[in-house]
Amino acid sequence: MYDIVSFGQAVLDVYLMSKKFRIVRDERFITGQAECFAFGTKVELDDILFEVGGGATNTAVTFSRLGLSATIVTKIGIDYAGEEIMKSMKEHGVSTSHVIVNADGRSGYDTIFLTSSGERTILVYRGISHTLSAKEIPWPKIHAKWFYVSSLAGNIFLLRSILRFAKKKKIKVALNPGALELRHGLSVLKPLIRDVDVLLLNRAEASKLLSIPFDRDRSIVRGLDKVCNGVAVITEGEKGSWVCDGKVLRRIHINPVKAVDTTGAGDAYGSGFVAGMIKRPGDFDYALRLASINSASVVQQIGAKHGLISRRLPHGKKWMRIRVEQIRAG
Repeated sequence: MYDIVSFGQAVLDVYLMSKKFRIVRDERFITGQAECFAFGTKVELDDILFEVGGGATNTAVTFSRLGLSATIVTKIGIDYAGEEIMKSMKEHGVSTSHVIVNADGRSGYDTIFLTSSGERTILVYRGISHTLSAKEIPWPKIHAKWFYVSSLAGNIFLLRSILRFAKKKKIKVALNPGALELRHGLSVLKPLIRDVDVLLLNRAEASKLLSIPFDRDRSIVRGLDKVCNGVAVITEGEKGSWVCDGKVLRRIHINPVKAVDTTGAGDAYGSGFVAGMIKRPGDFDYALRLASINSASVVQQIGAKHGLISRRLPHGKKWMRIRVEQIRAG
């Protein structure tokens, strides 16, 4: 019996770092700015780094470091990336007994262009991970108290299967849907997210999903709470986060930190929150603090795992001055 099973992606992250990368602001780009370098030239790199990433592995390592028994359900190929993923999980104490290995495709790769300010652009190759199907998962062998479901590359049928199995076996579920799942819209997702125990989204994702203006923060949180019978969590990066359990709306503020790499911040926050809920059921303040500390710690190092906290929490850091604000829901 595992404390928790993480479903999602497992990839090899390749970091490319150079002072030659420039941020160019232009409304033609989705975010209003782009990370650029000169066309037709050779760009000197200051450093290159290989790290194992993906939502399934990032969250599982948090759970393991915080003393929980964890395993992952993901799909990889028989290649260098696959070998590194398996090696990393074993080193972090995460079981690989439910990893599906397939020789017919390549493992996923992410190429990350990292600026000196910690912002990044990611080129995503999902590889064989996006072909994971419900029929490949060894359901009879999965025994757990919790499921943590991150991006499934838009596979709604797989998401339904996971939630159906969890309900049948009375397994609690935390859901952090990826962009491809969210593209299906509220009409498709509402029946699925209604009964999850913890729903995690960032403010921009929740705003778009609910069709509520981005600047109406409390309306977004309450709106998400209405479509989810469990705990709704909204993250806002360095601005903090919100959580609503249908009775009390909490907001947490955290001192800003100097970010070196924001890759994995969302996974660190979500897994920290869920770990807190498992370790101290019903203690939202503890879960919020654990989530915020984990996320703030991970962005201060390159890679999605190096900064993840362990059972012995760090002390004496300015960024740990966290203030929890409680606002009655209604």
